[in-house]
Order: sequence, then structure tokens, then C-alpha cells
Amino acid sequence: MKKYFLVLGVALFVLMGLVSGASAEDSAFTKFGRGMANIVISPGELYTQPLLLSKTSEPSIAAFGGLFKGLSMFIAREVVGIYEVVTFPIPNFKGYGPIIEPATTFTDWDTRKPPTQKVTAE
Repeated sequence: MKKYFLVLGVALFVLMGLVSGASAEDSAFTKFGRGMANIVISPGELYTQPLLLSKTSEPSIAAFGGLFKGLSMFIAREVVGIYEVVTFPIPNFKGYGPIIEPATTFTDWDTRKPPTQKVTAE
């Protein structure tokens, strides 16, 4: 029975990948895939947030503040992921687009740079 569900799950994900890969626009399948990705890789926020904060802050601030922000983002991504998986056939207020940006934890790393600090002349 476990083999049956494993084969069915793999076939479903391959089919979803083929269908959603055929179109560049967001669809129900991309919404489902994004939701699953947020559920599975959202713990990565515990790594990425301190790393991003370390670019503009001292290491101790980055470690503790980043972990707190990472924990908050981890929970937010879990909730959004569950919502997107449960409601994937139904468009939300953005159509099938992502609810939070970036769409997943490791998506578009370049846009997750911290804001630049102003340099003042002395």
C-alpha cells in the first residue's frame, strides 16, 4: 500500500511539473507546487534570515535578530504553504500569484538583499 501511494505521489508531481512548466504564467499547479515548496523548505528561513541580517548588522545582532525573524518567517511560510495547497484550484486575490514575496525561501536570492545604507560624507 505504501508503494502505491509513493508511485502515485511521484506521478502526480511529475505530471504537475510538466503541465505547469508548459506555461510561464501562474496556474493552479504552480500554486500547489509553491505551497508544497513553502511547507517543505520553510525551515531554511532559520538560515537565510540571519545571513541577510548579517550584511547590515553586527554578528550578535544578526544571530539573535535573524533567528527571531527566521522563526517568524518559517511560521508564516508554513501557514501560507498550507493555505496554497488546500486552495490550489481556487484563485486568490492575486489570481494564482504568490501571496508573499519572494515566493519561496530560496527564490530570487538577489532580491532578498538588505536595503543599502546611506553613506554620509564627513
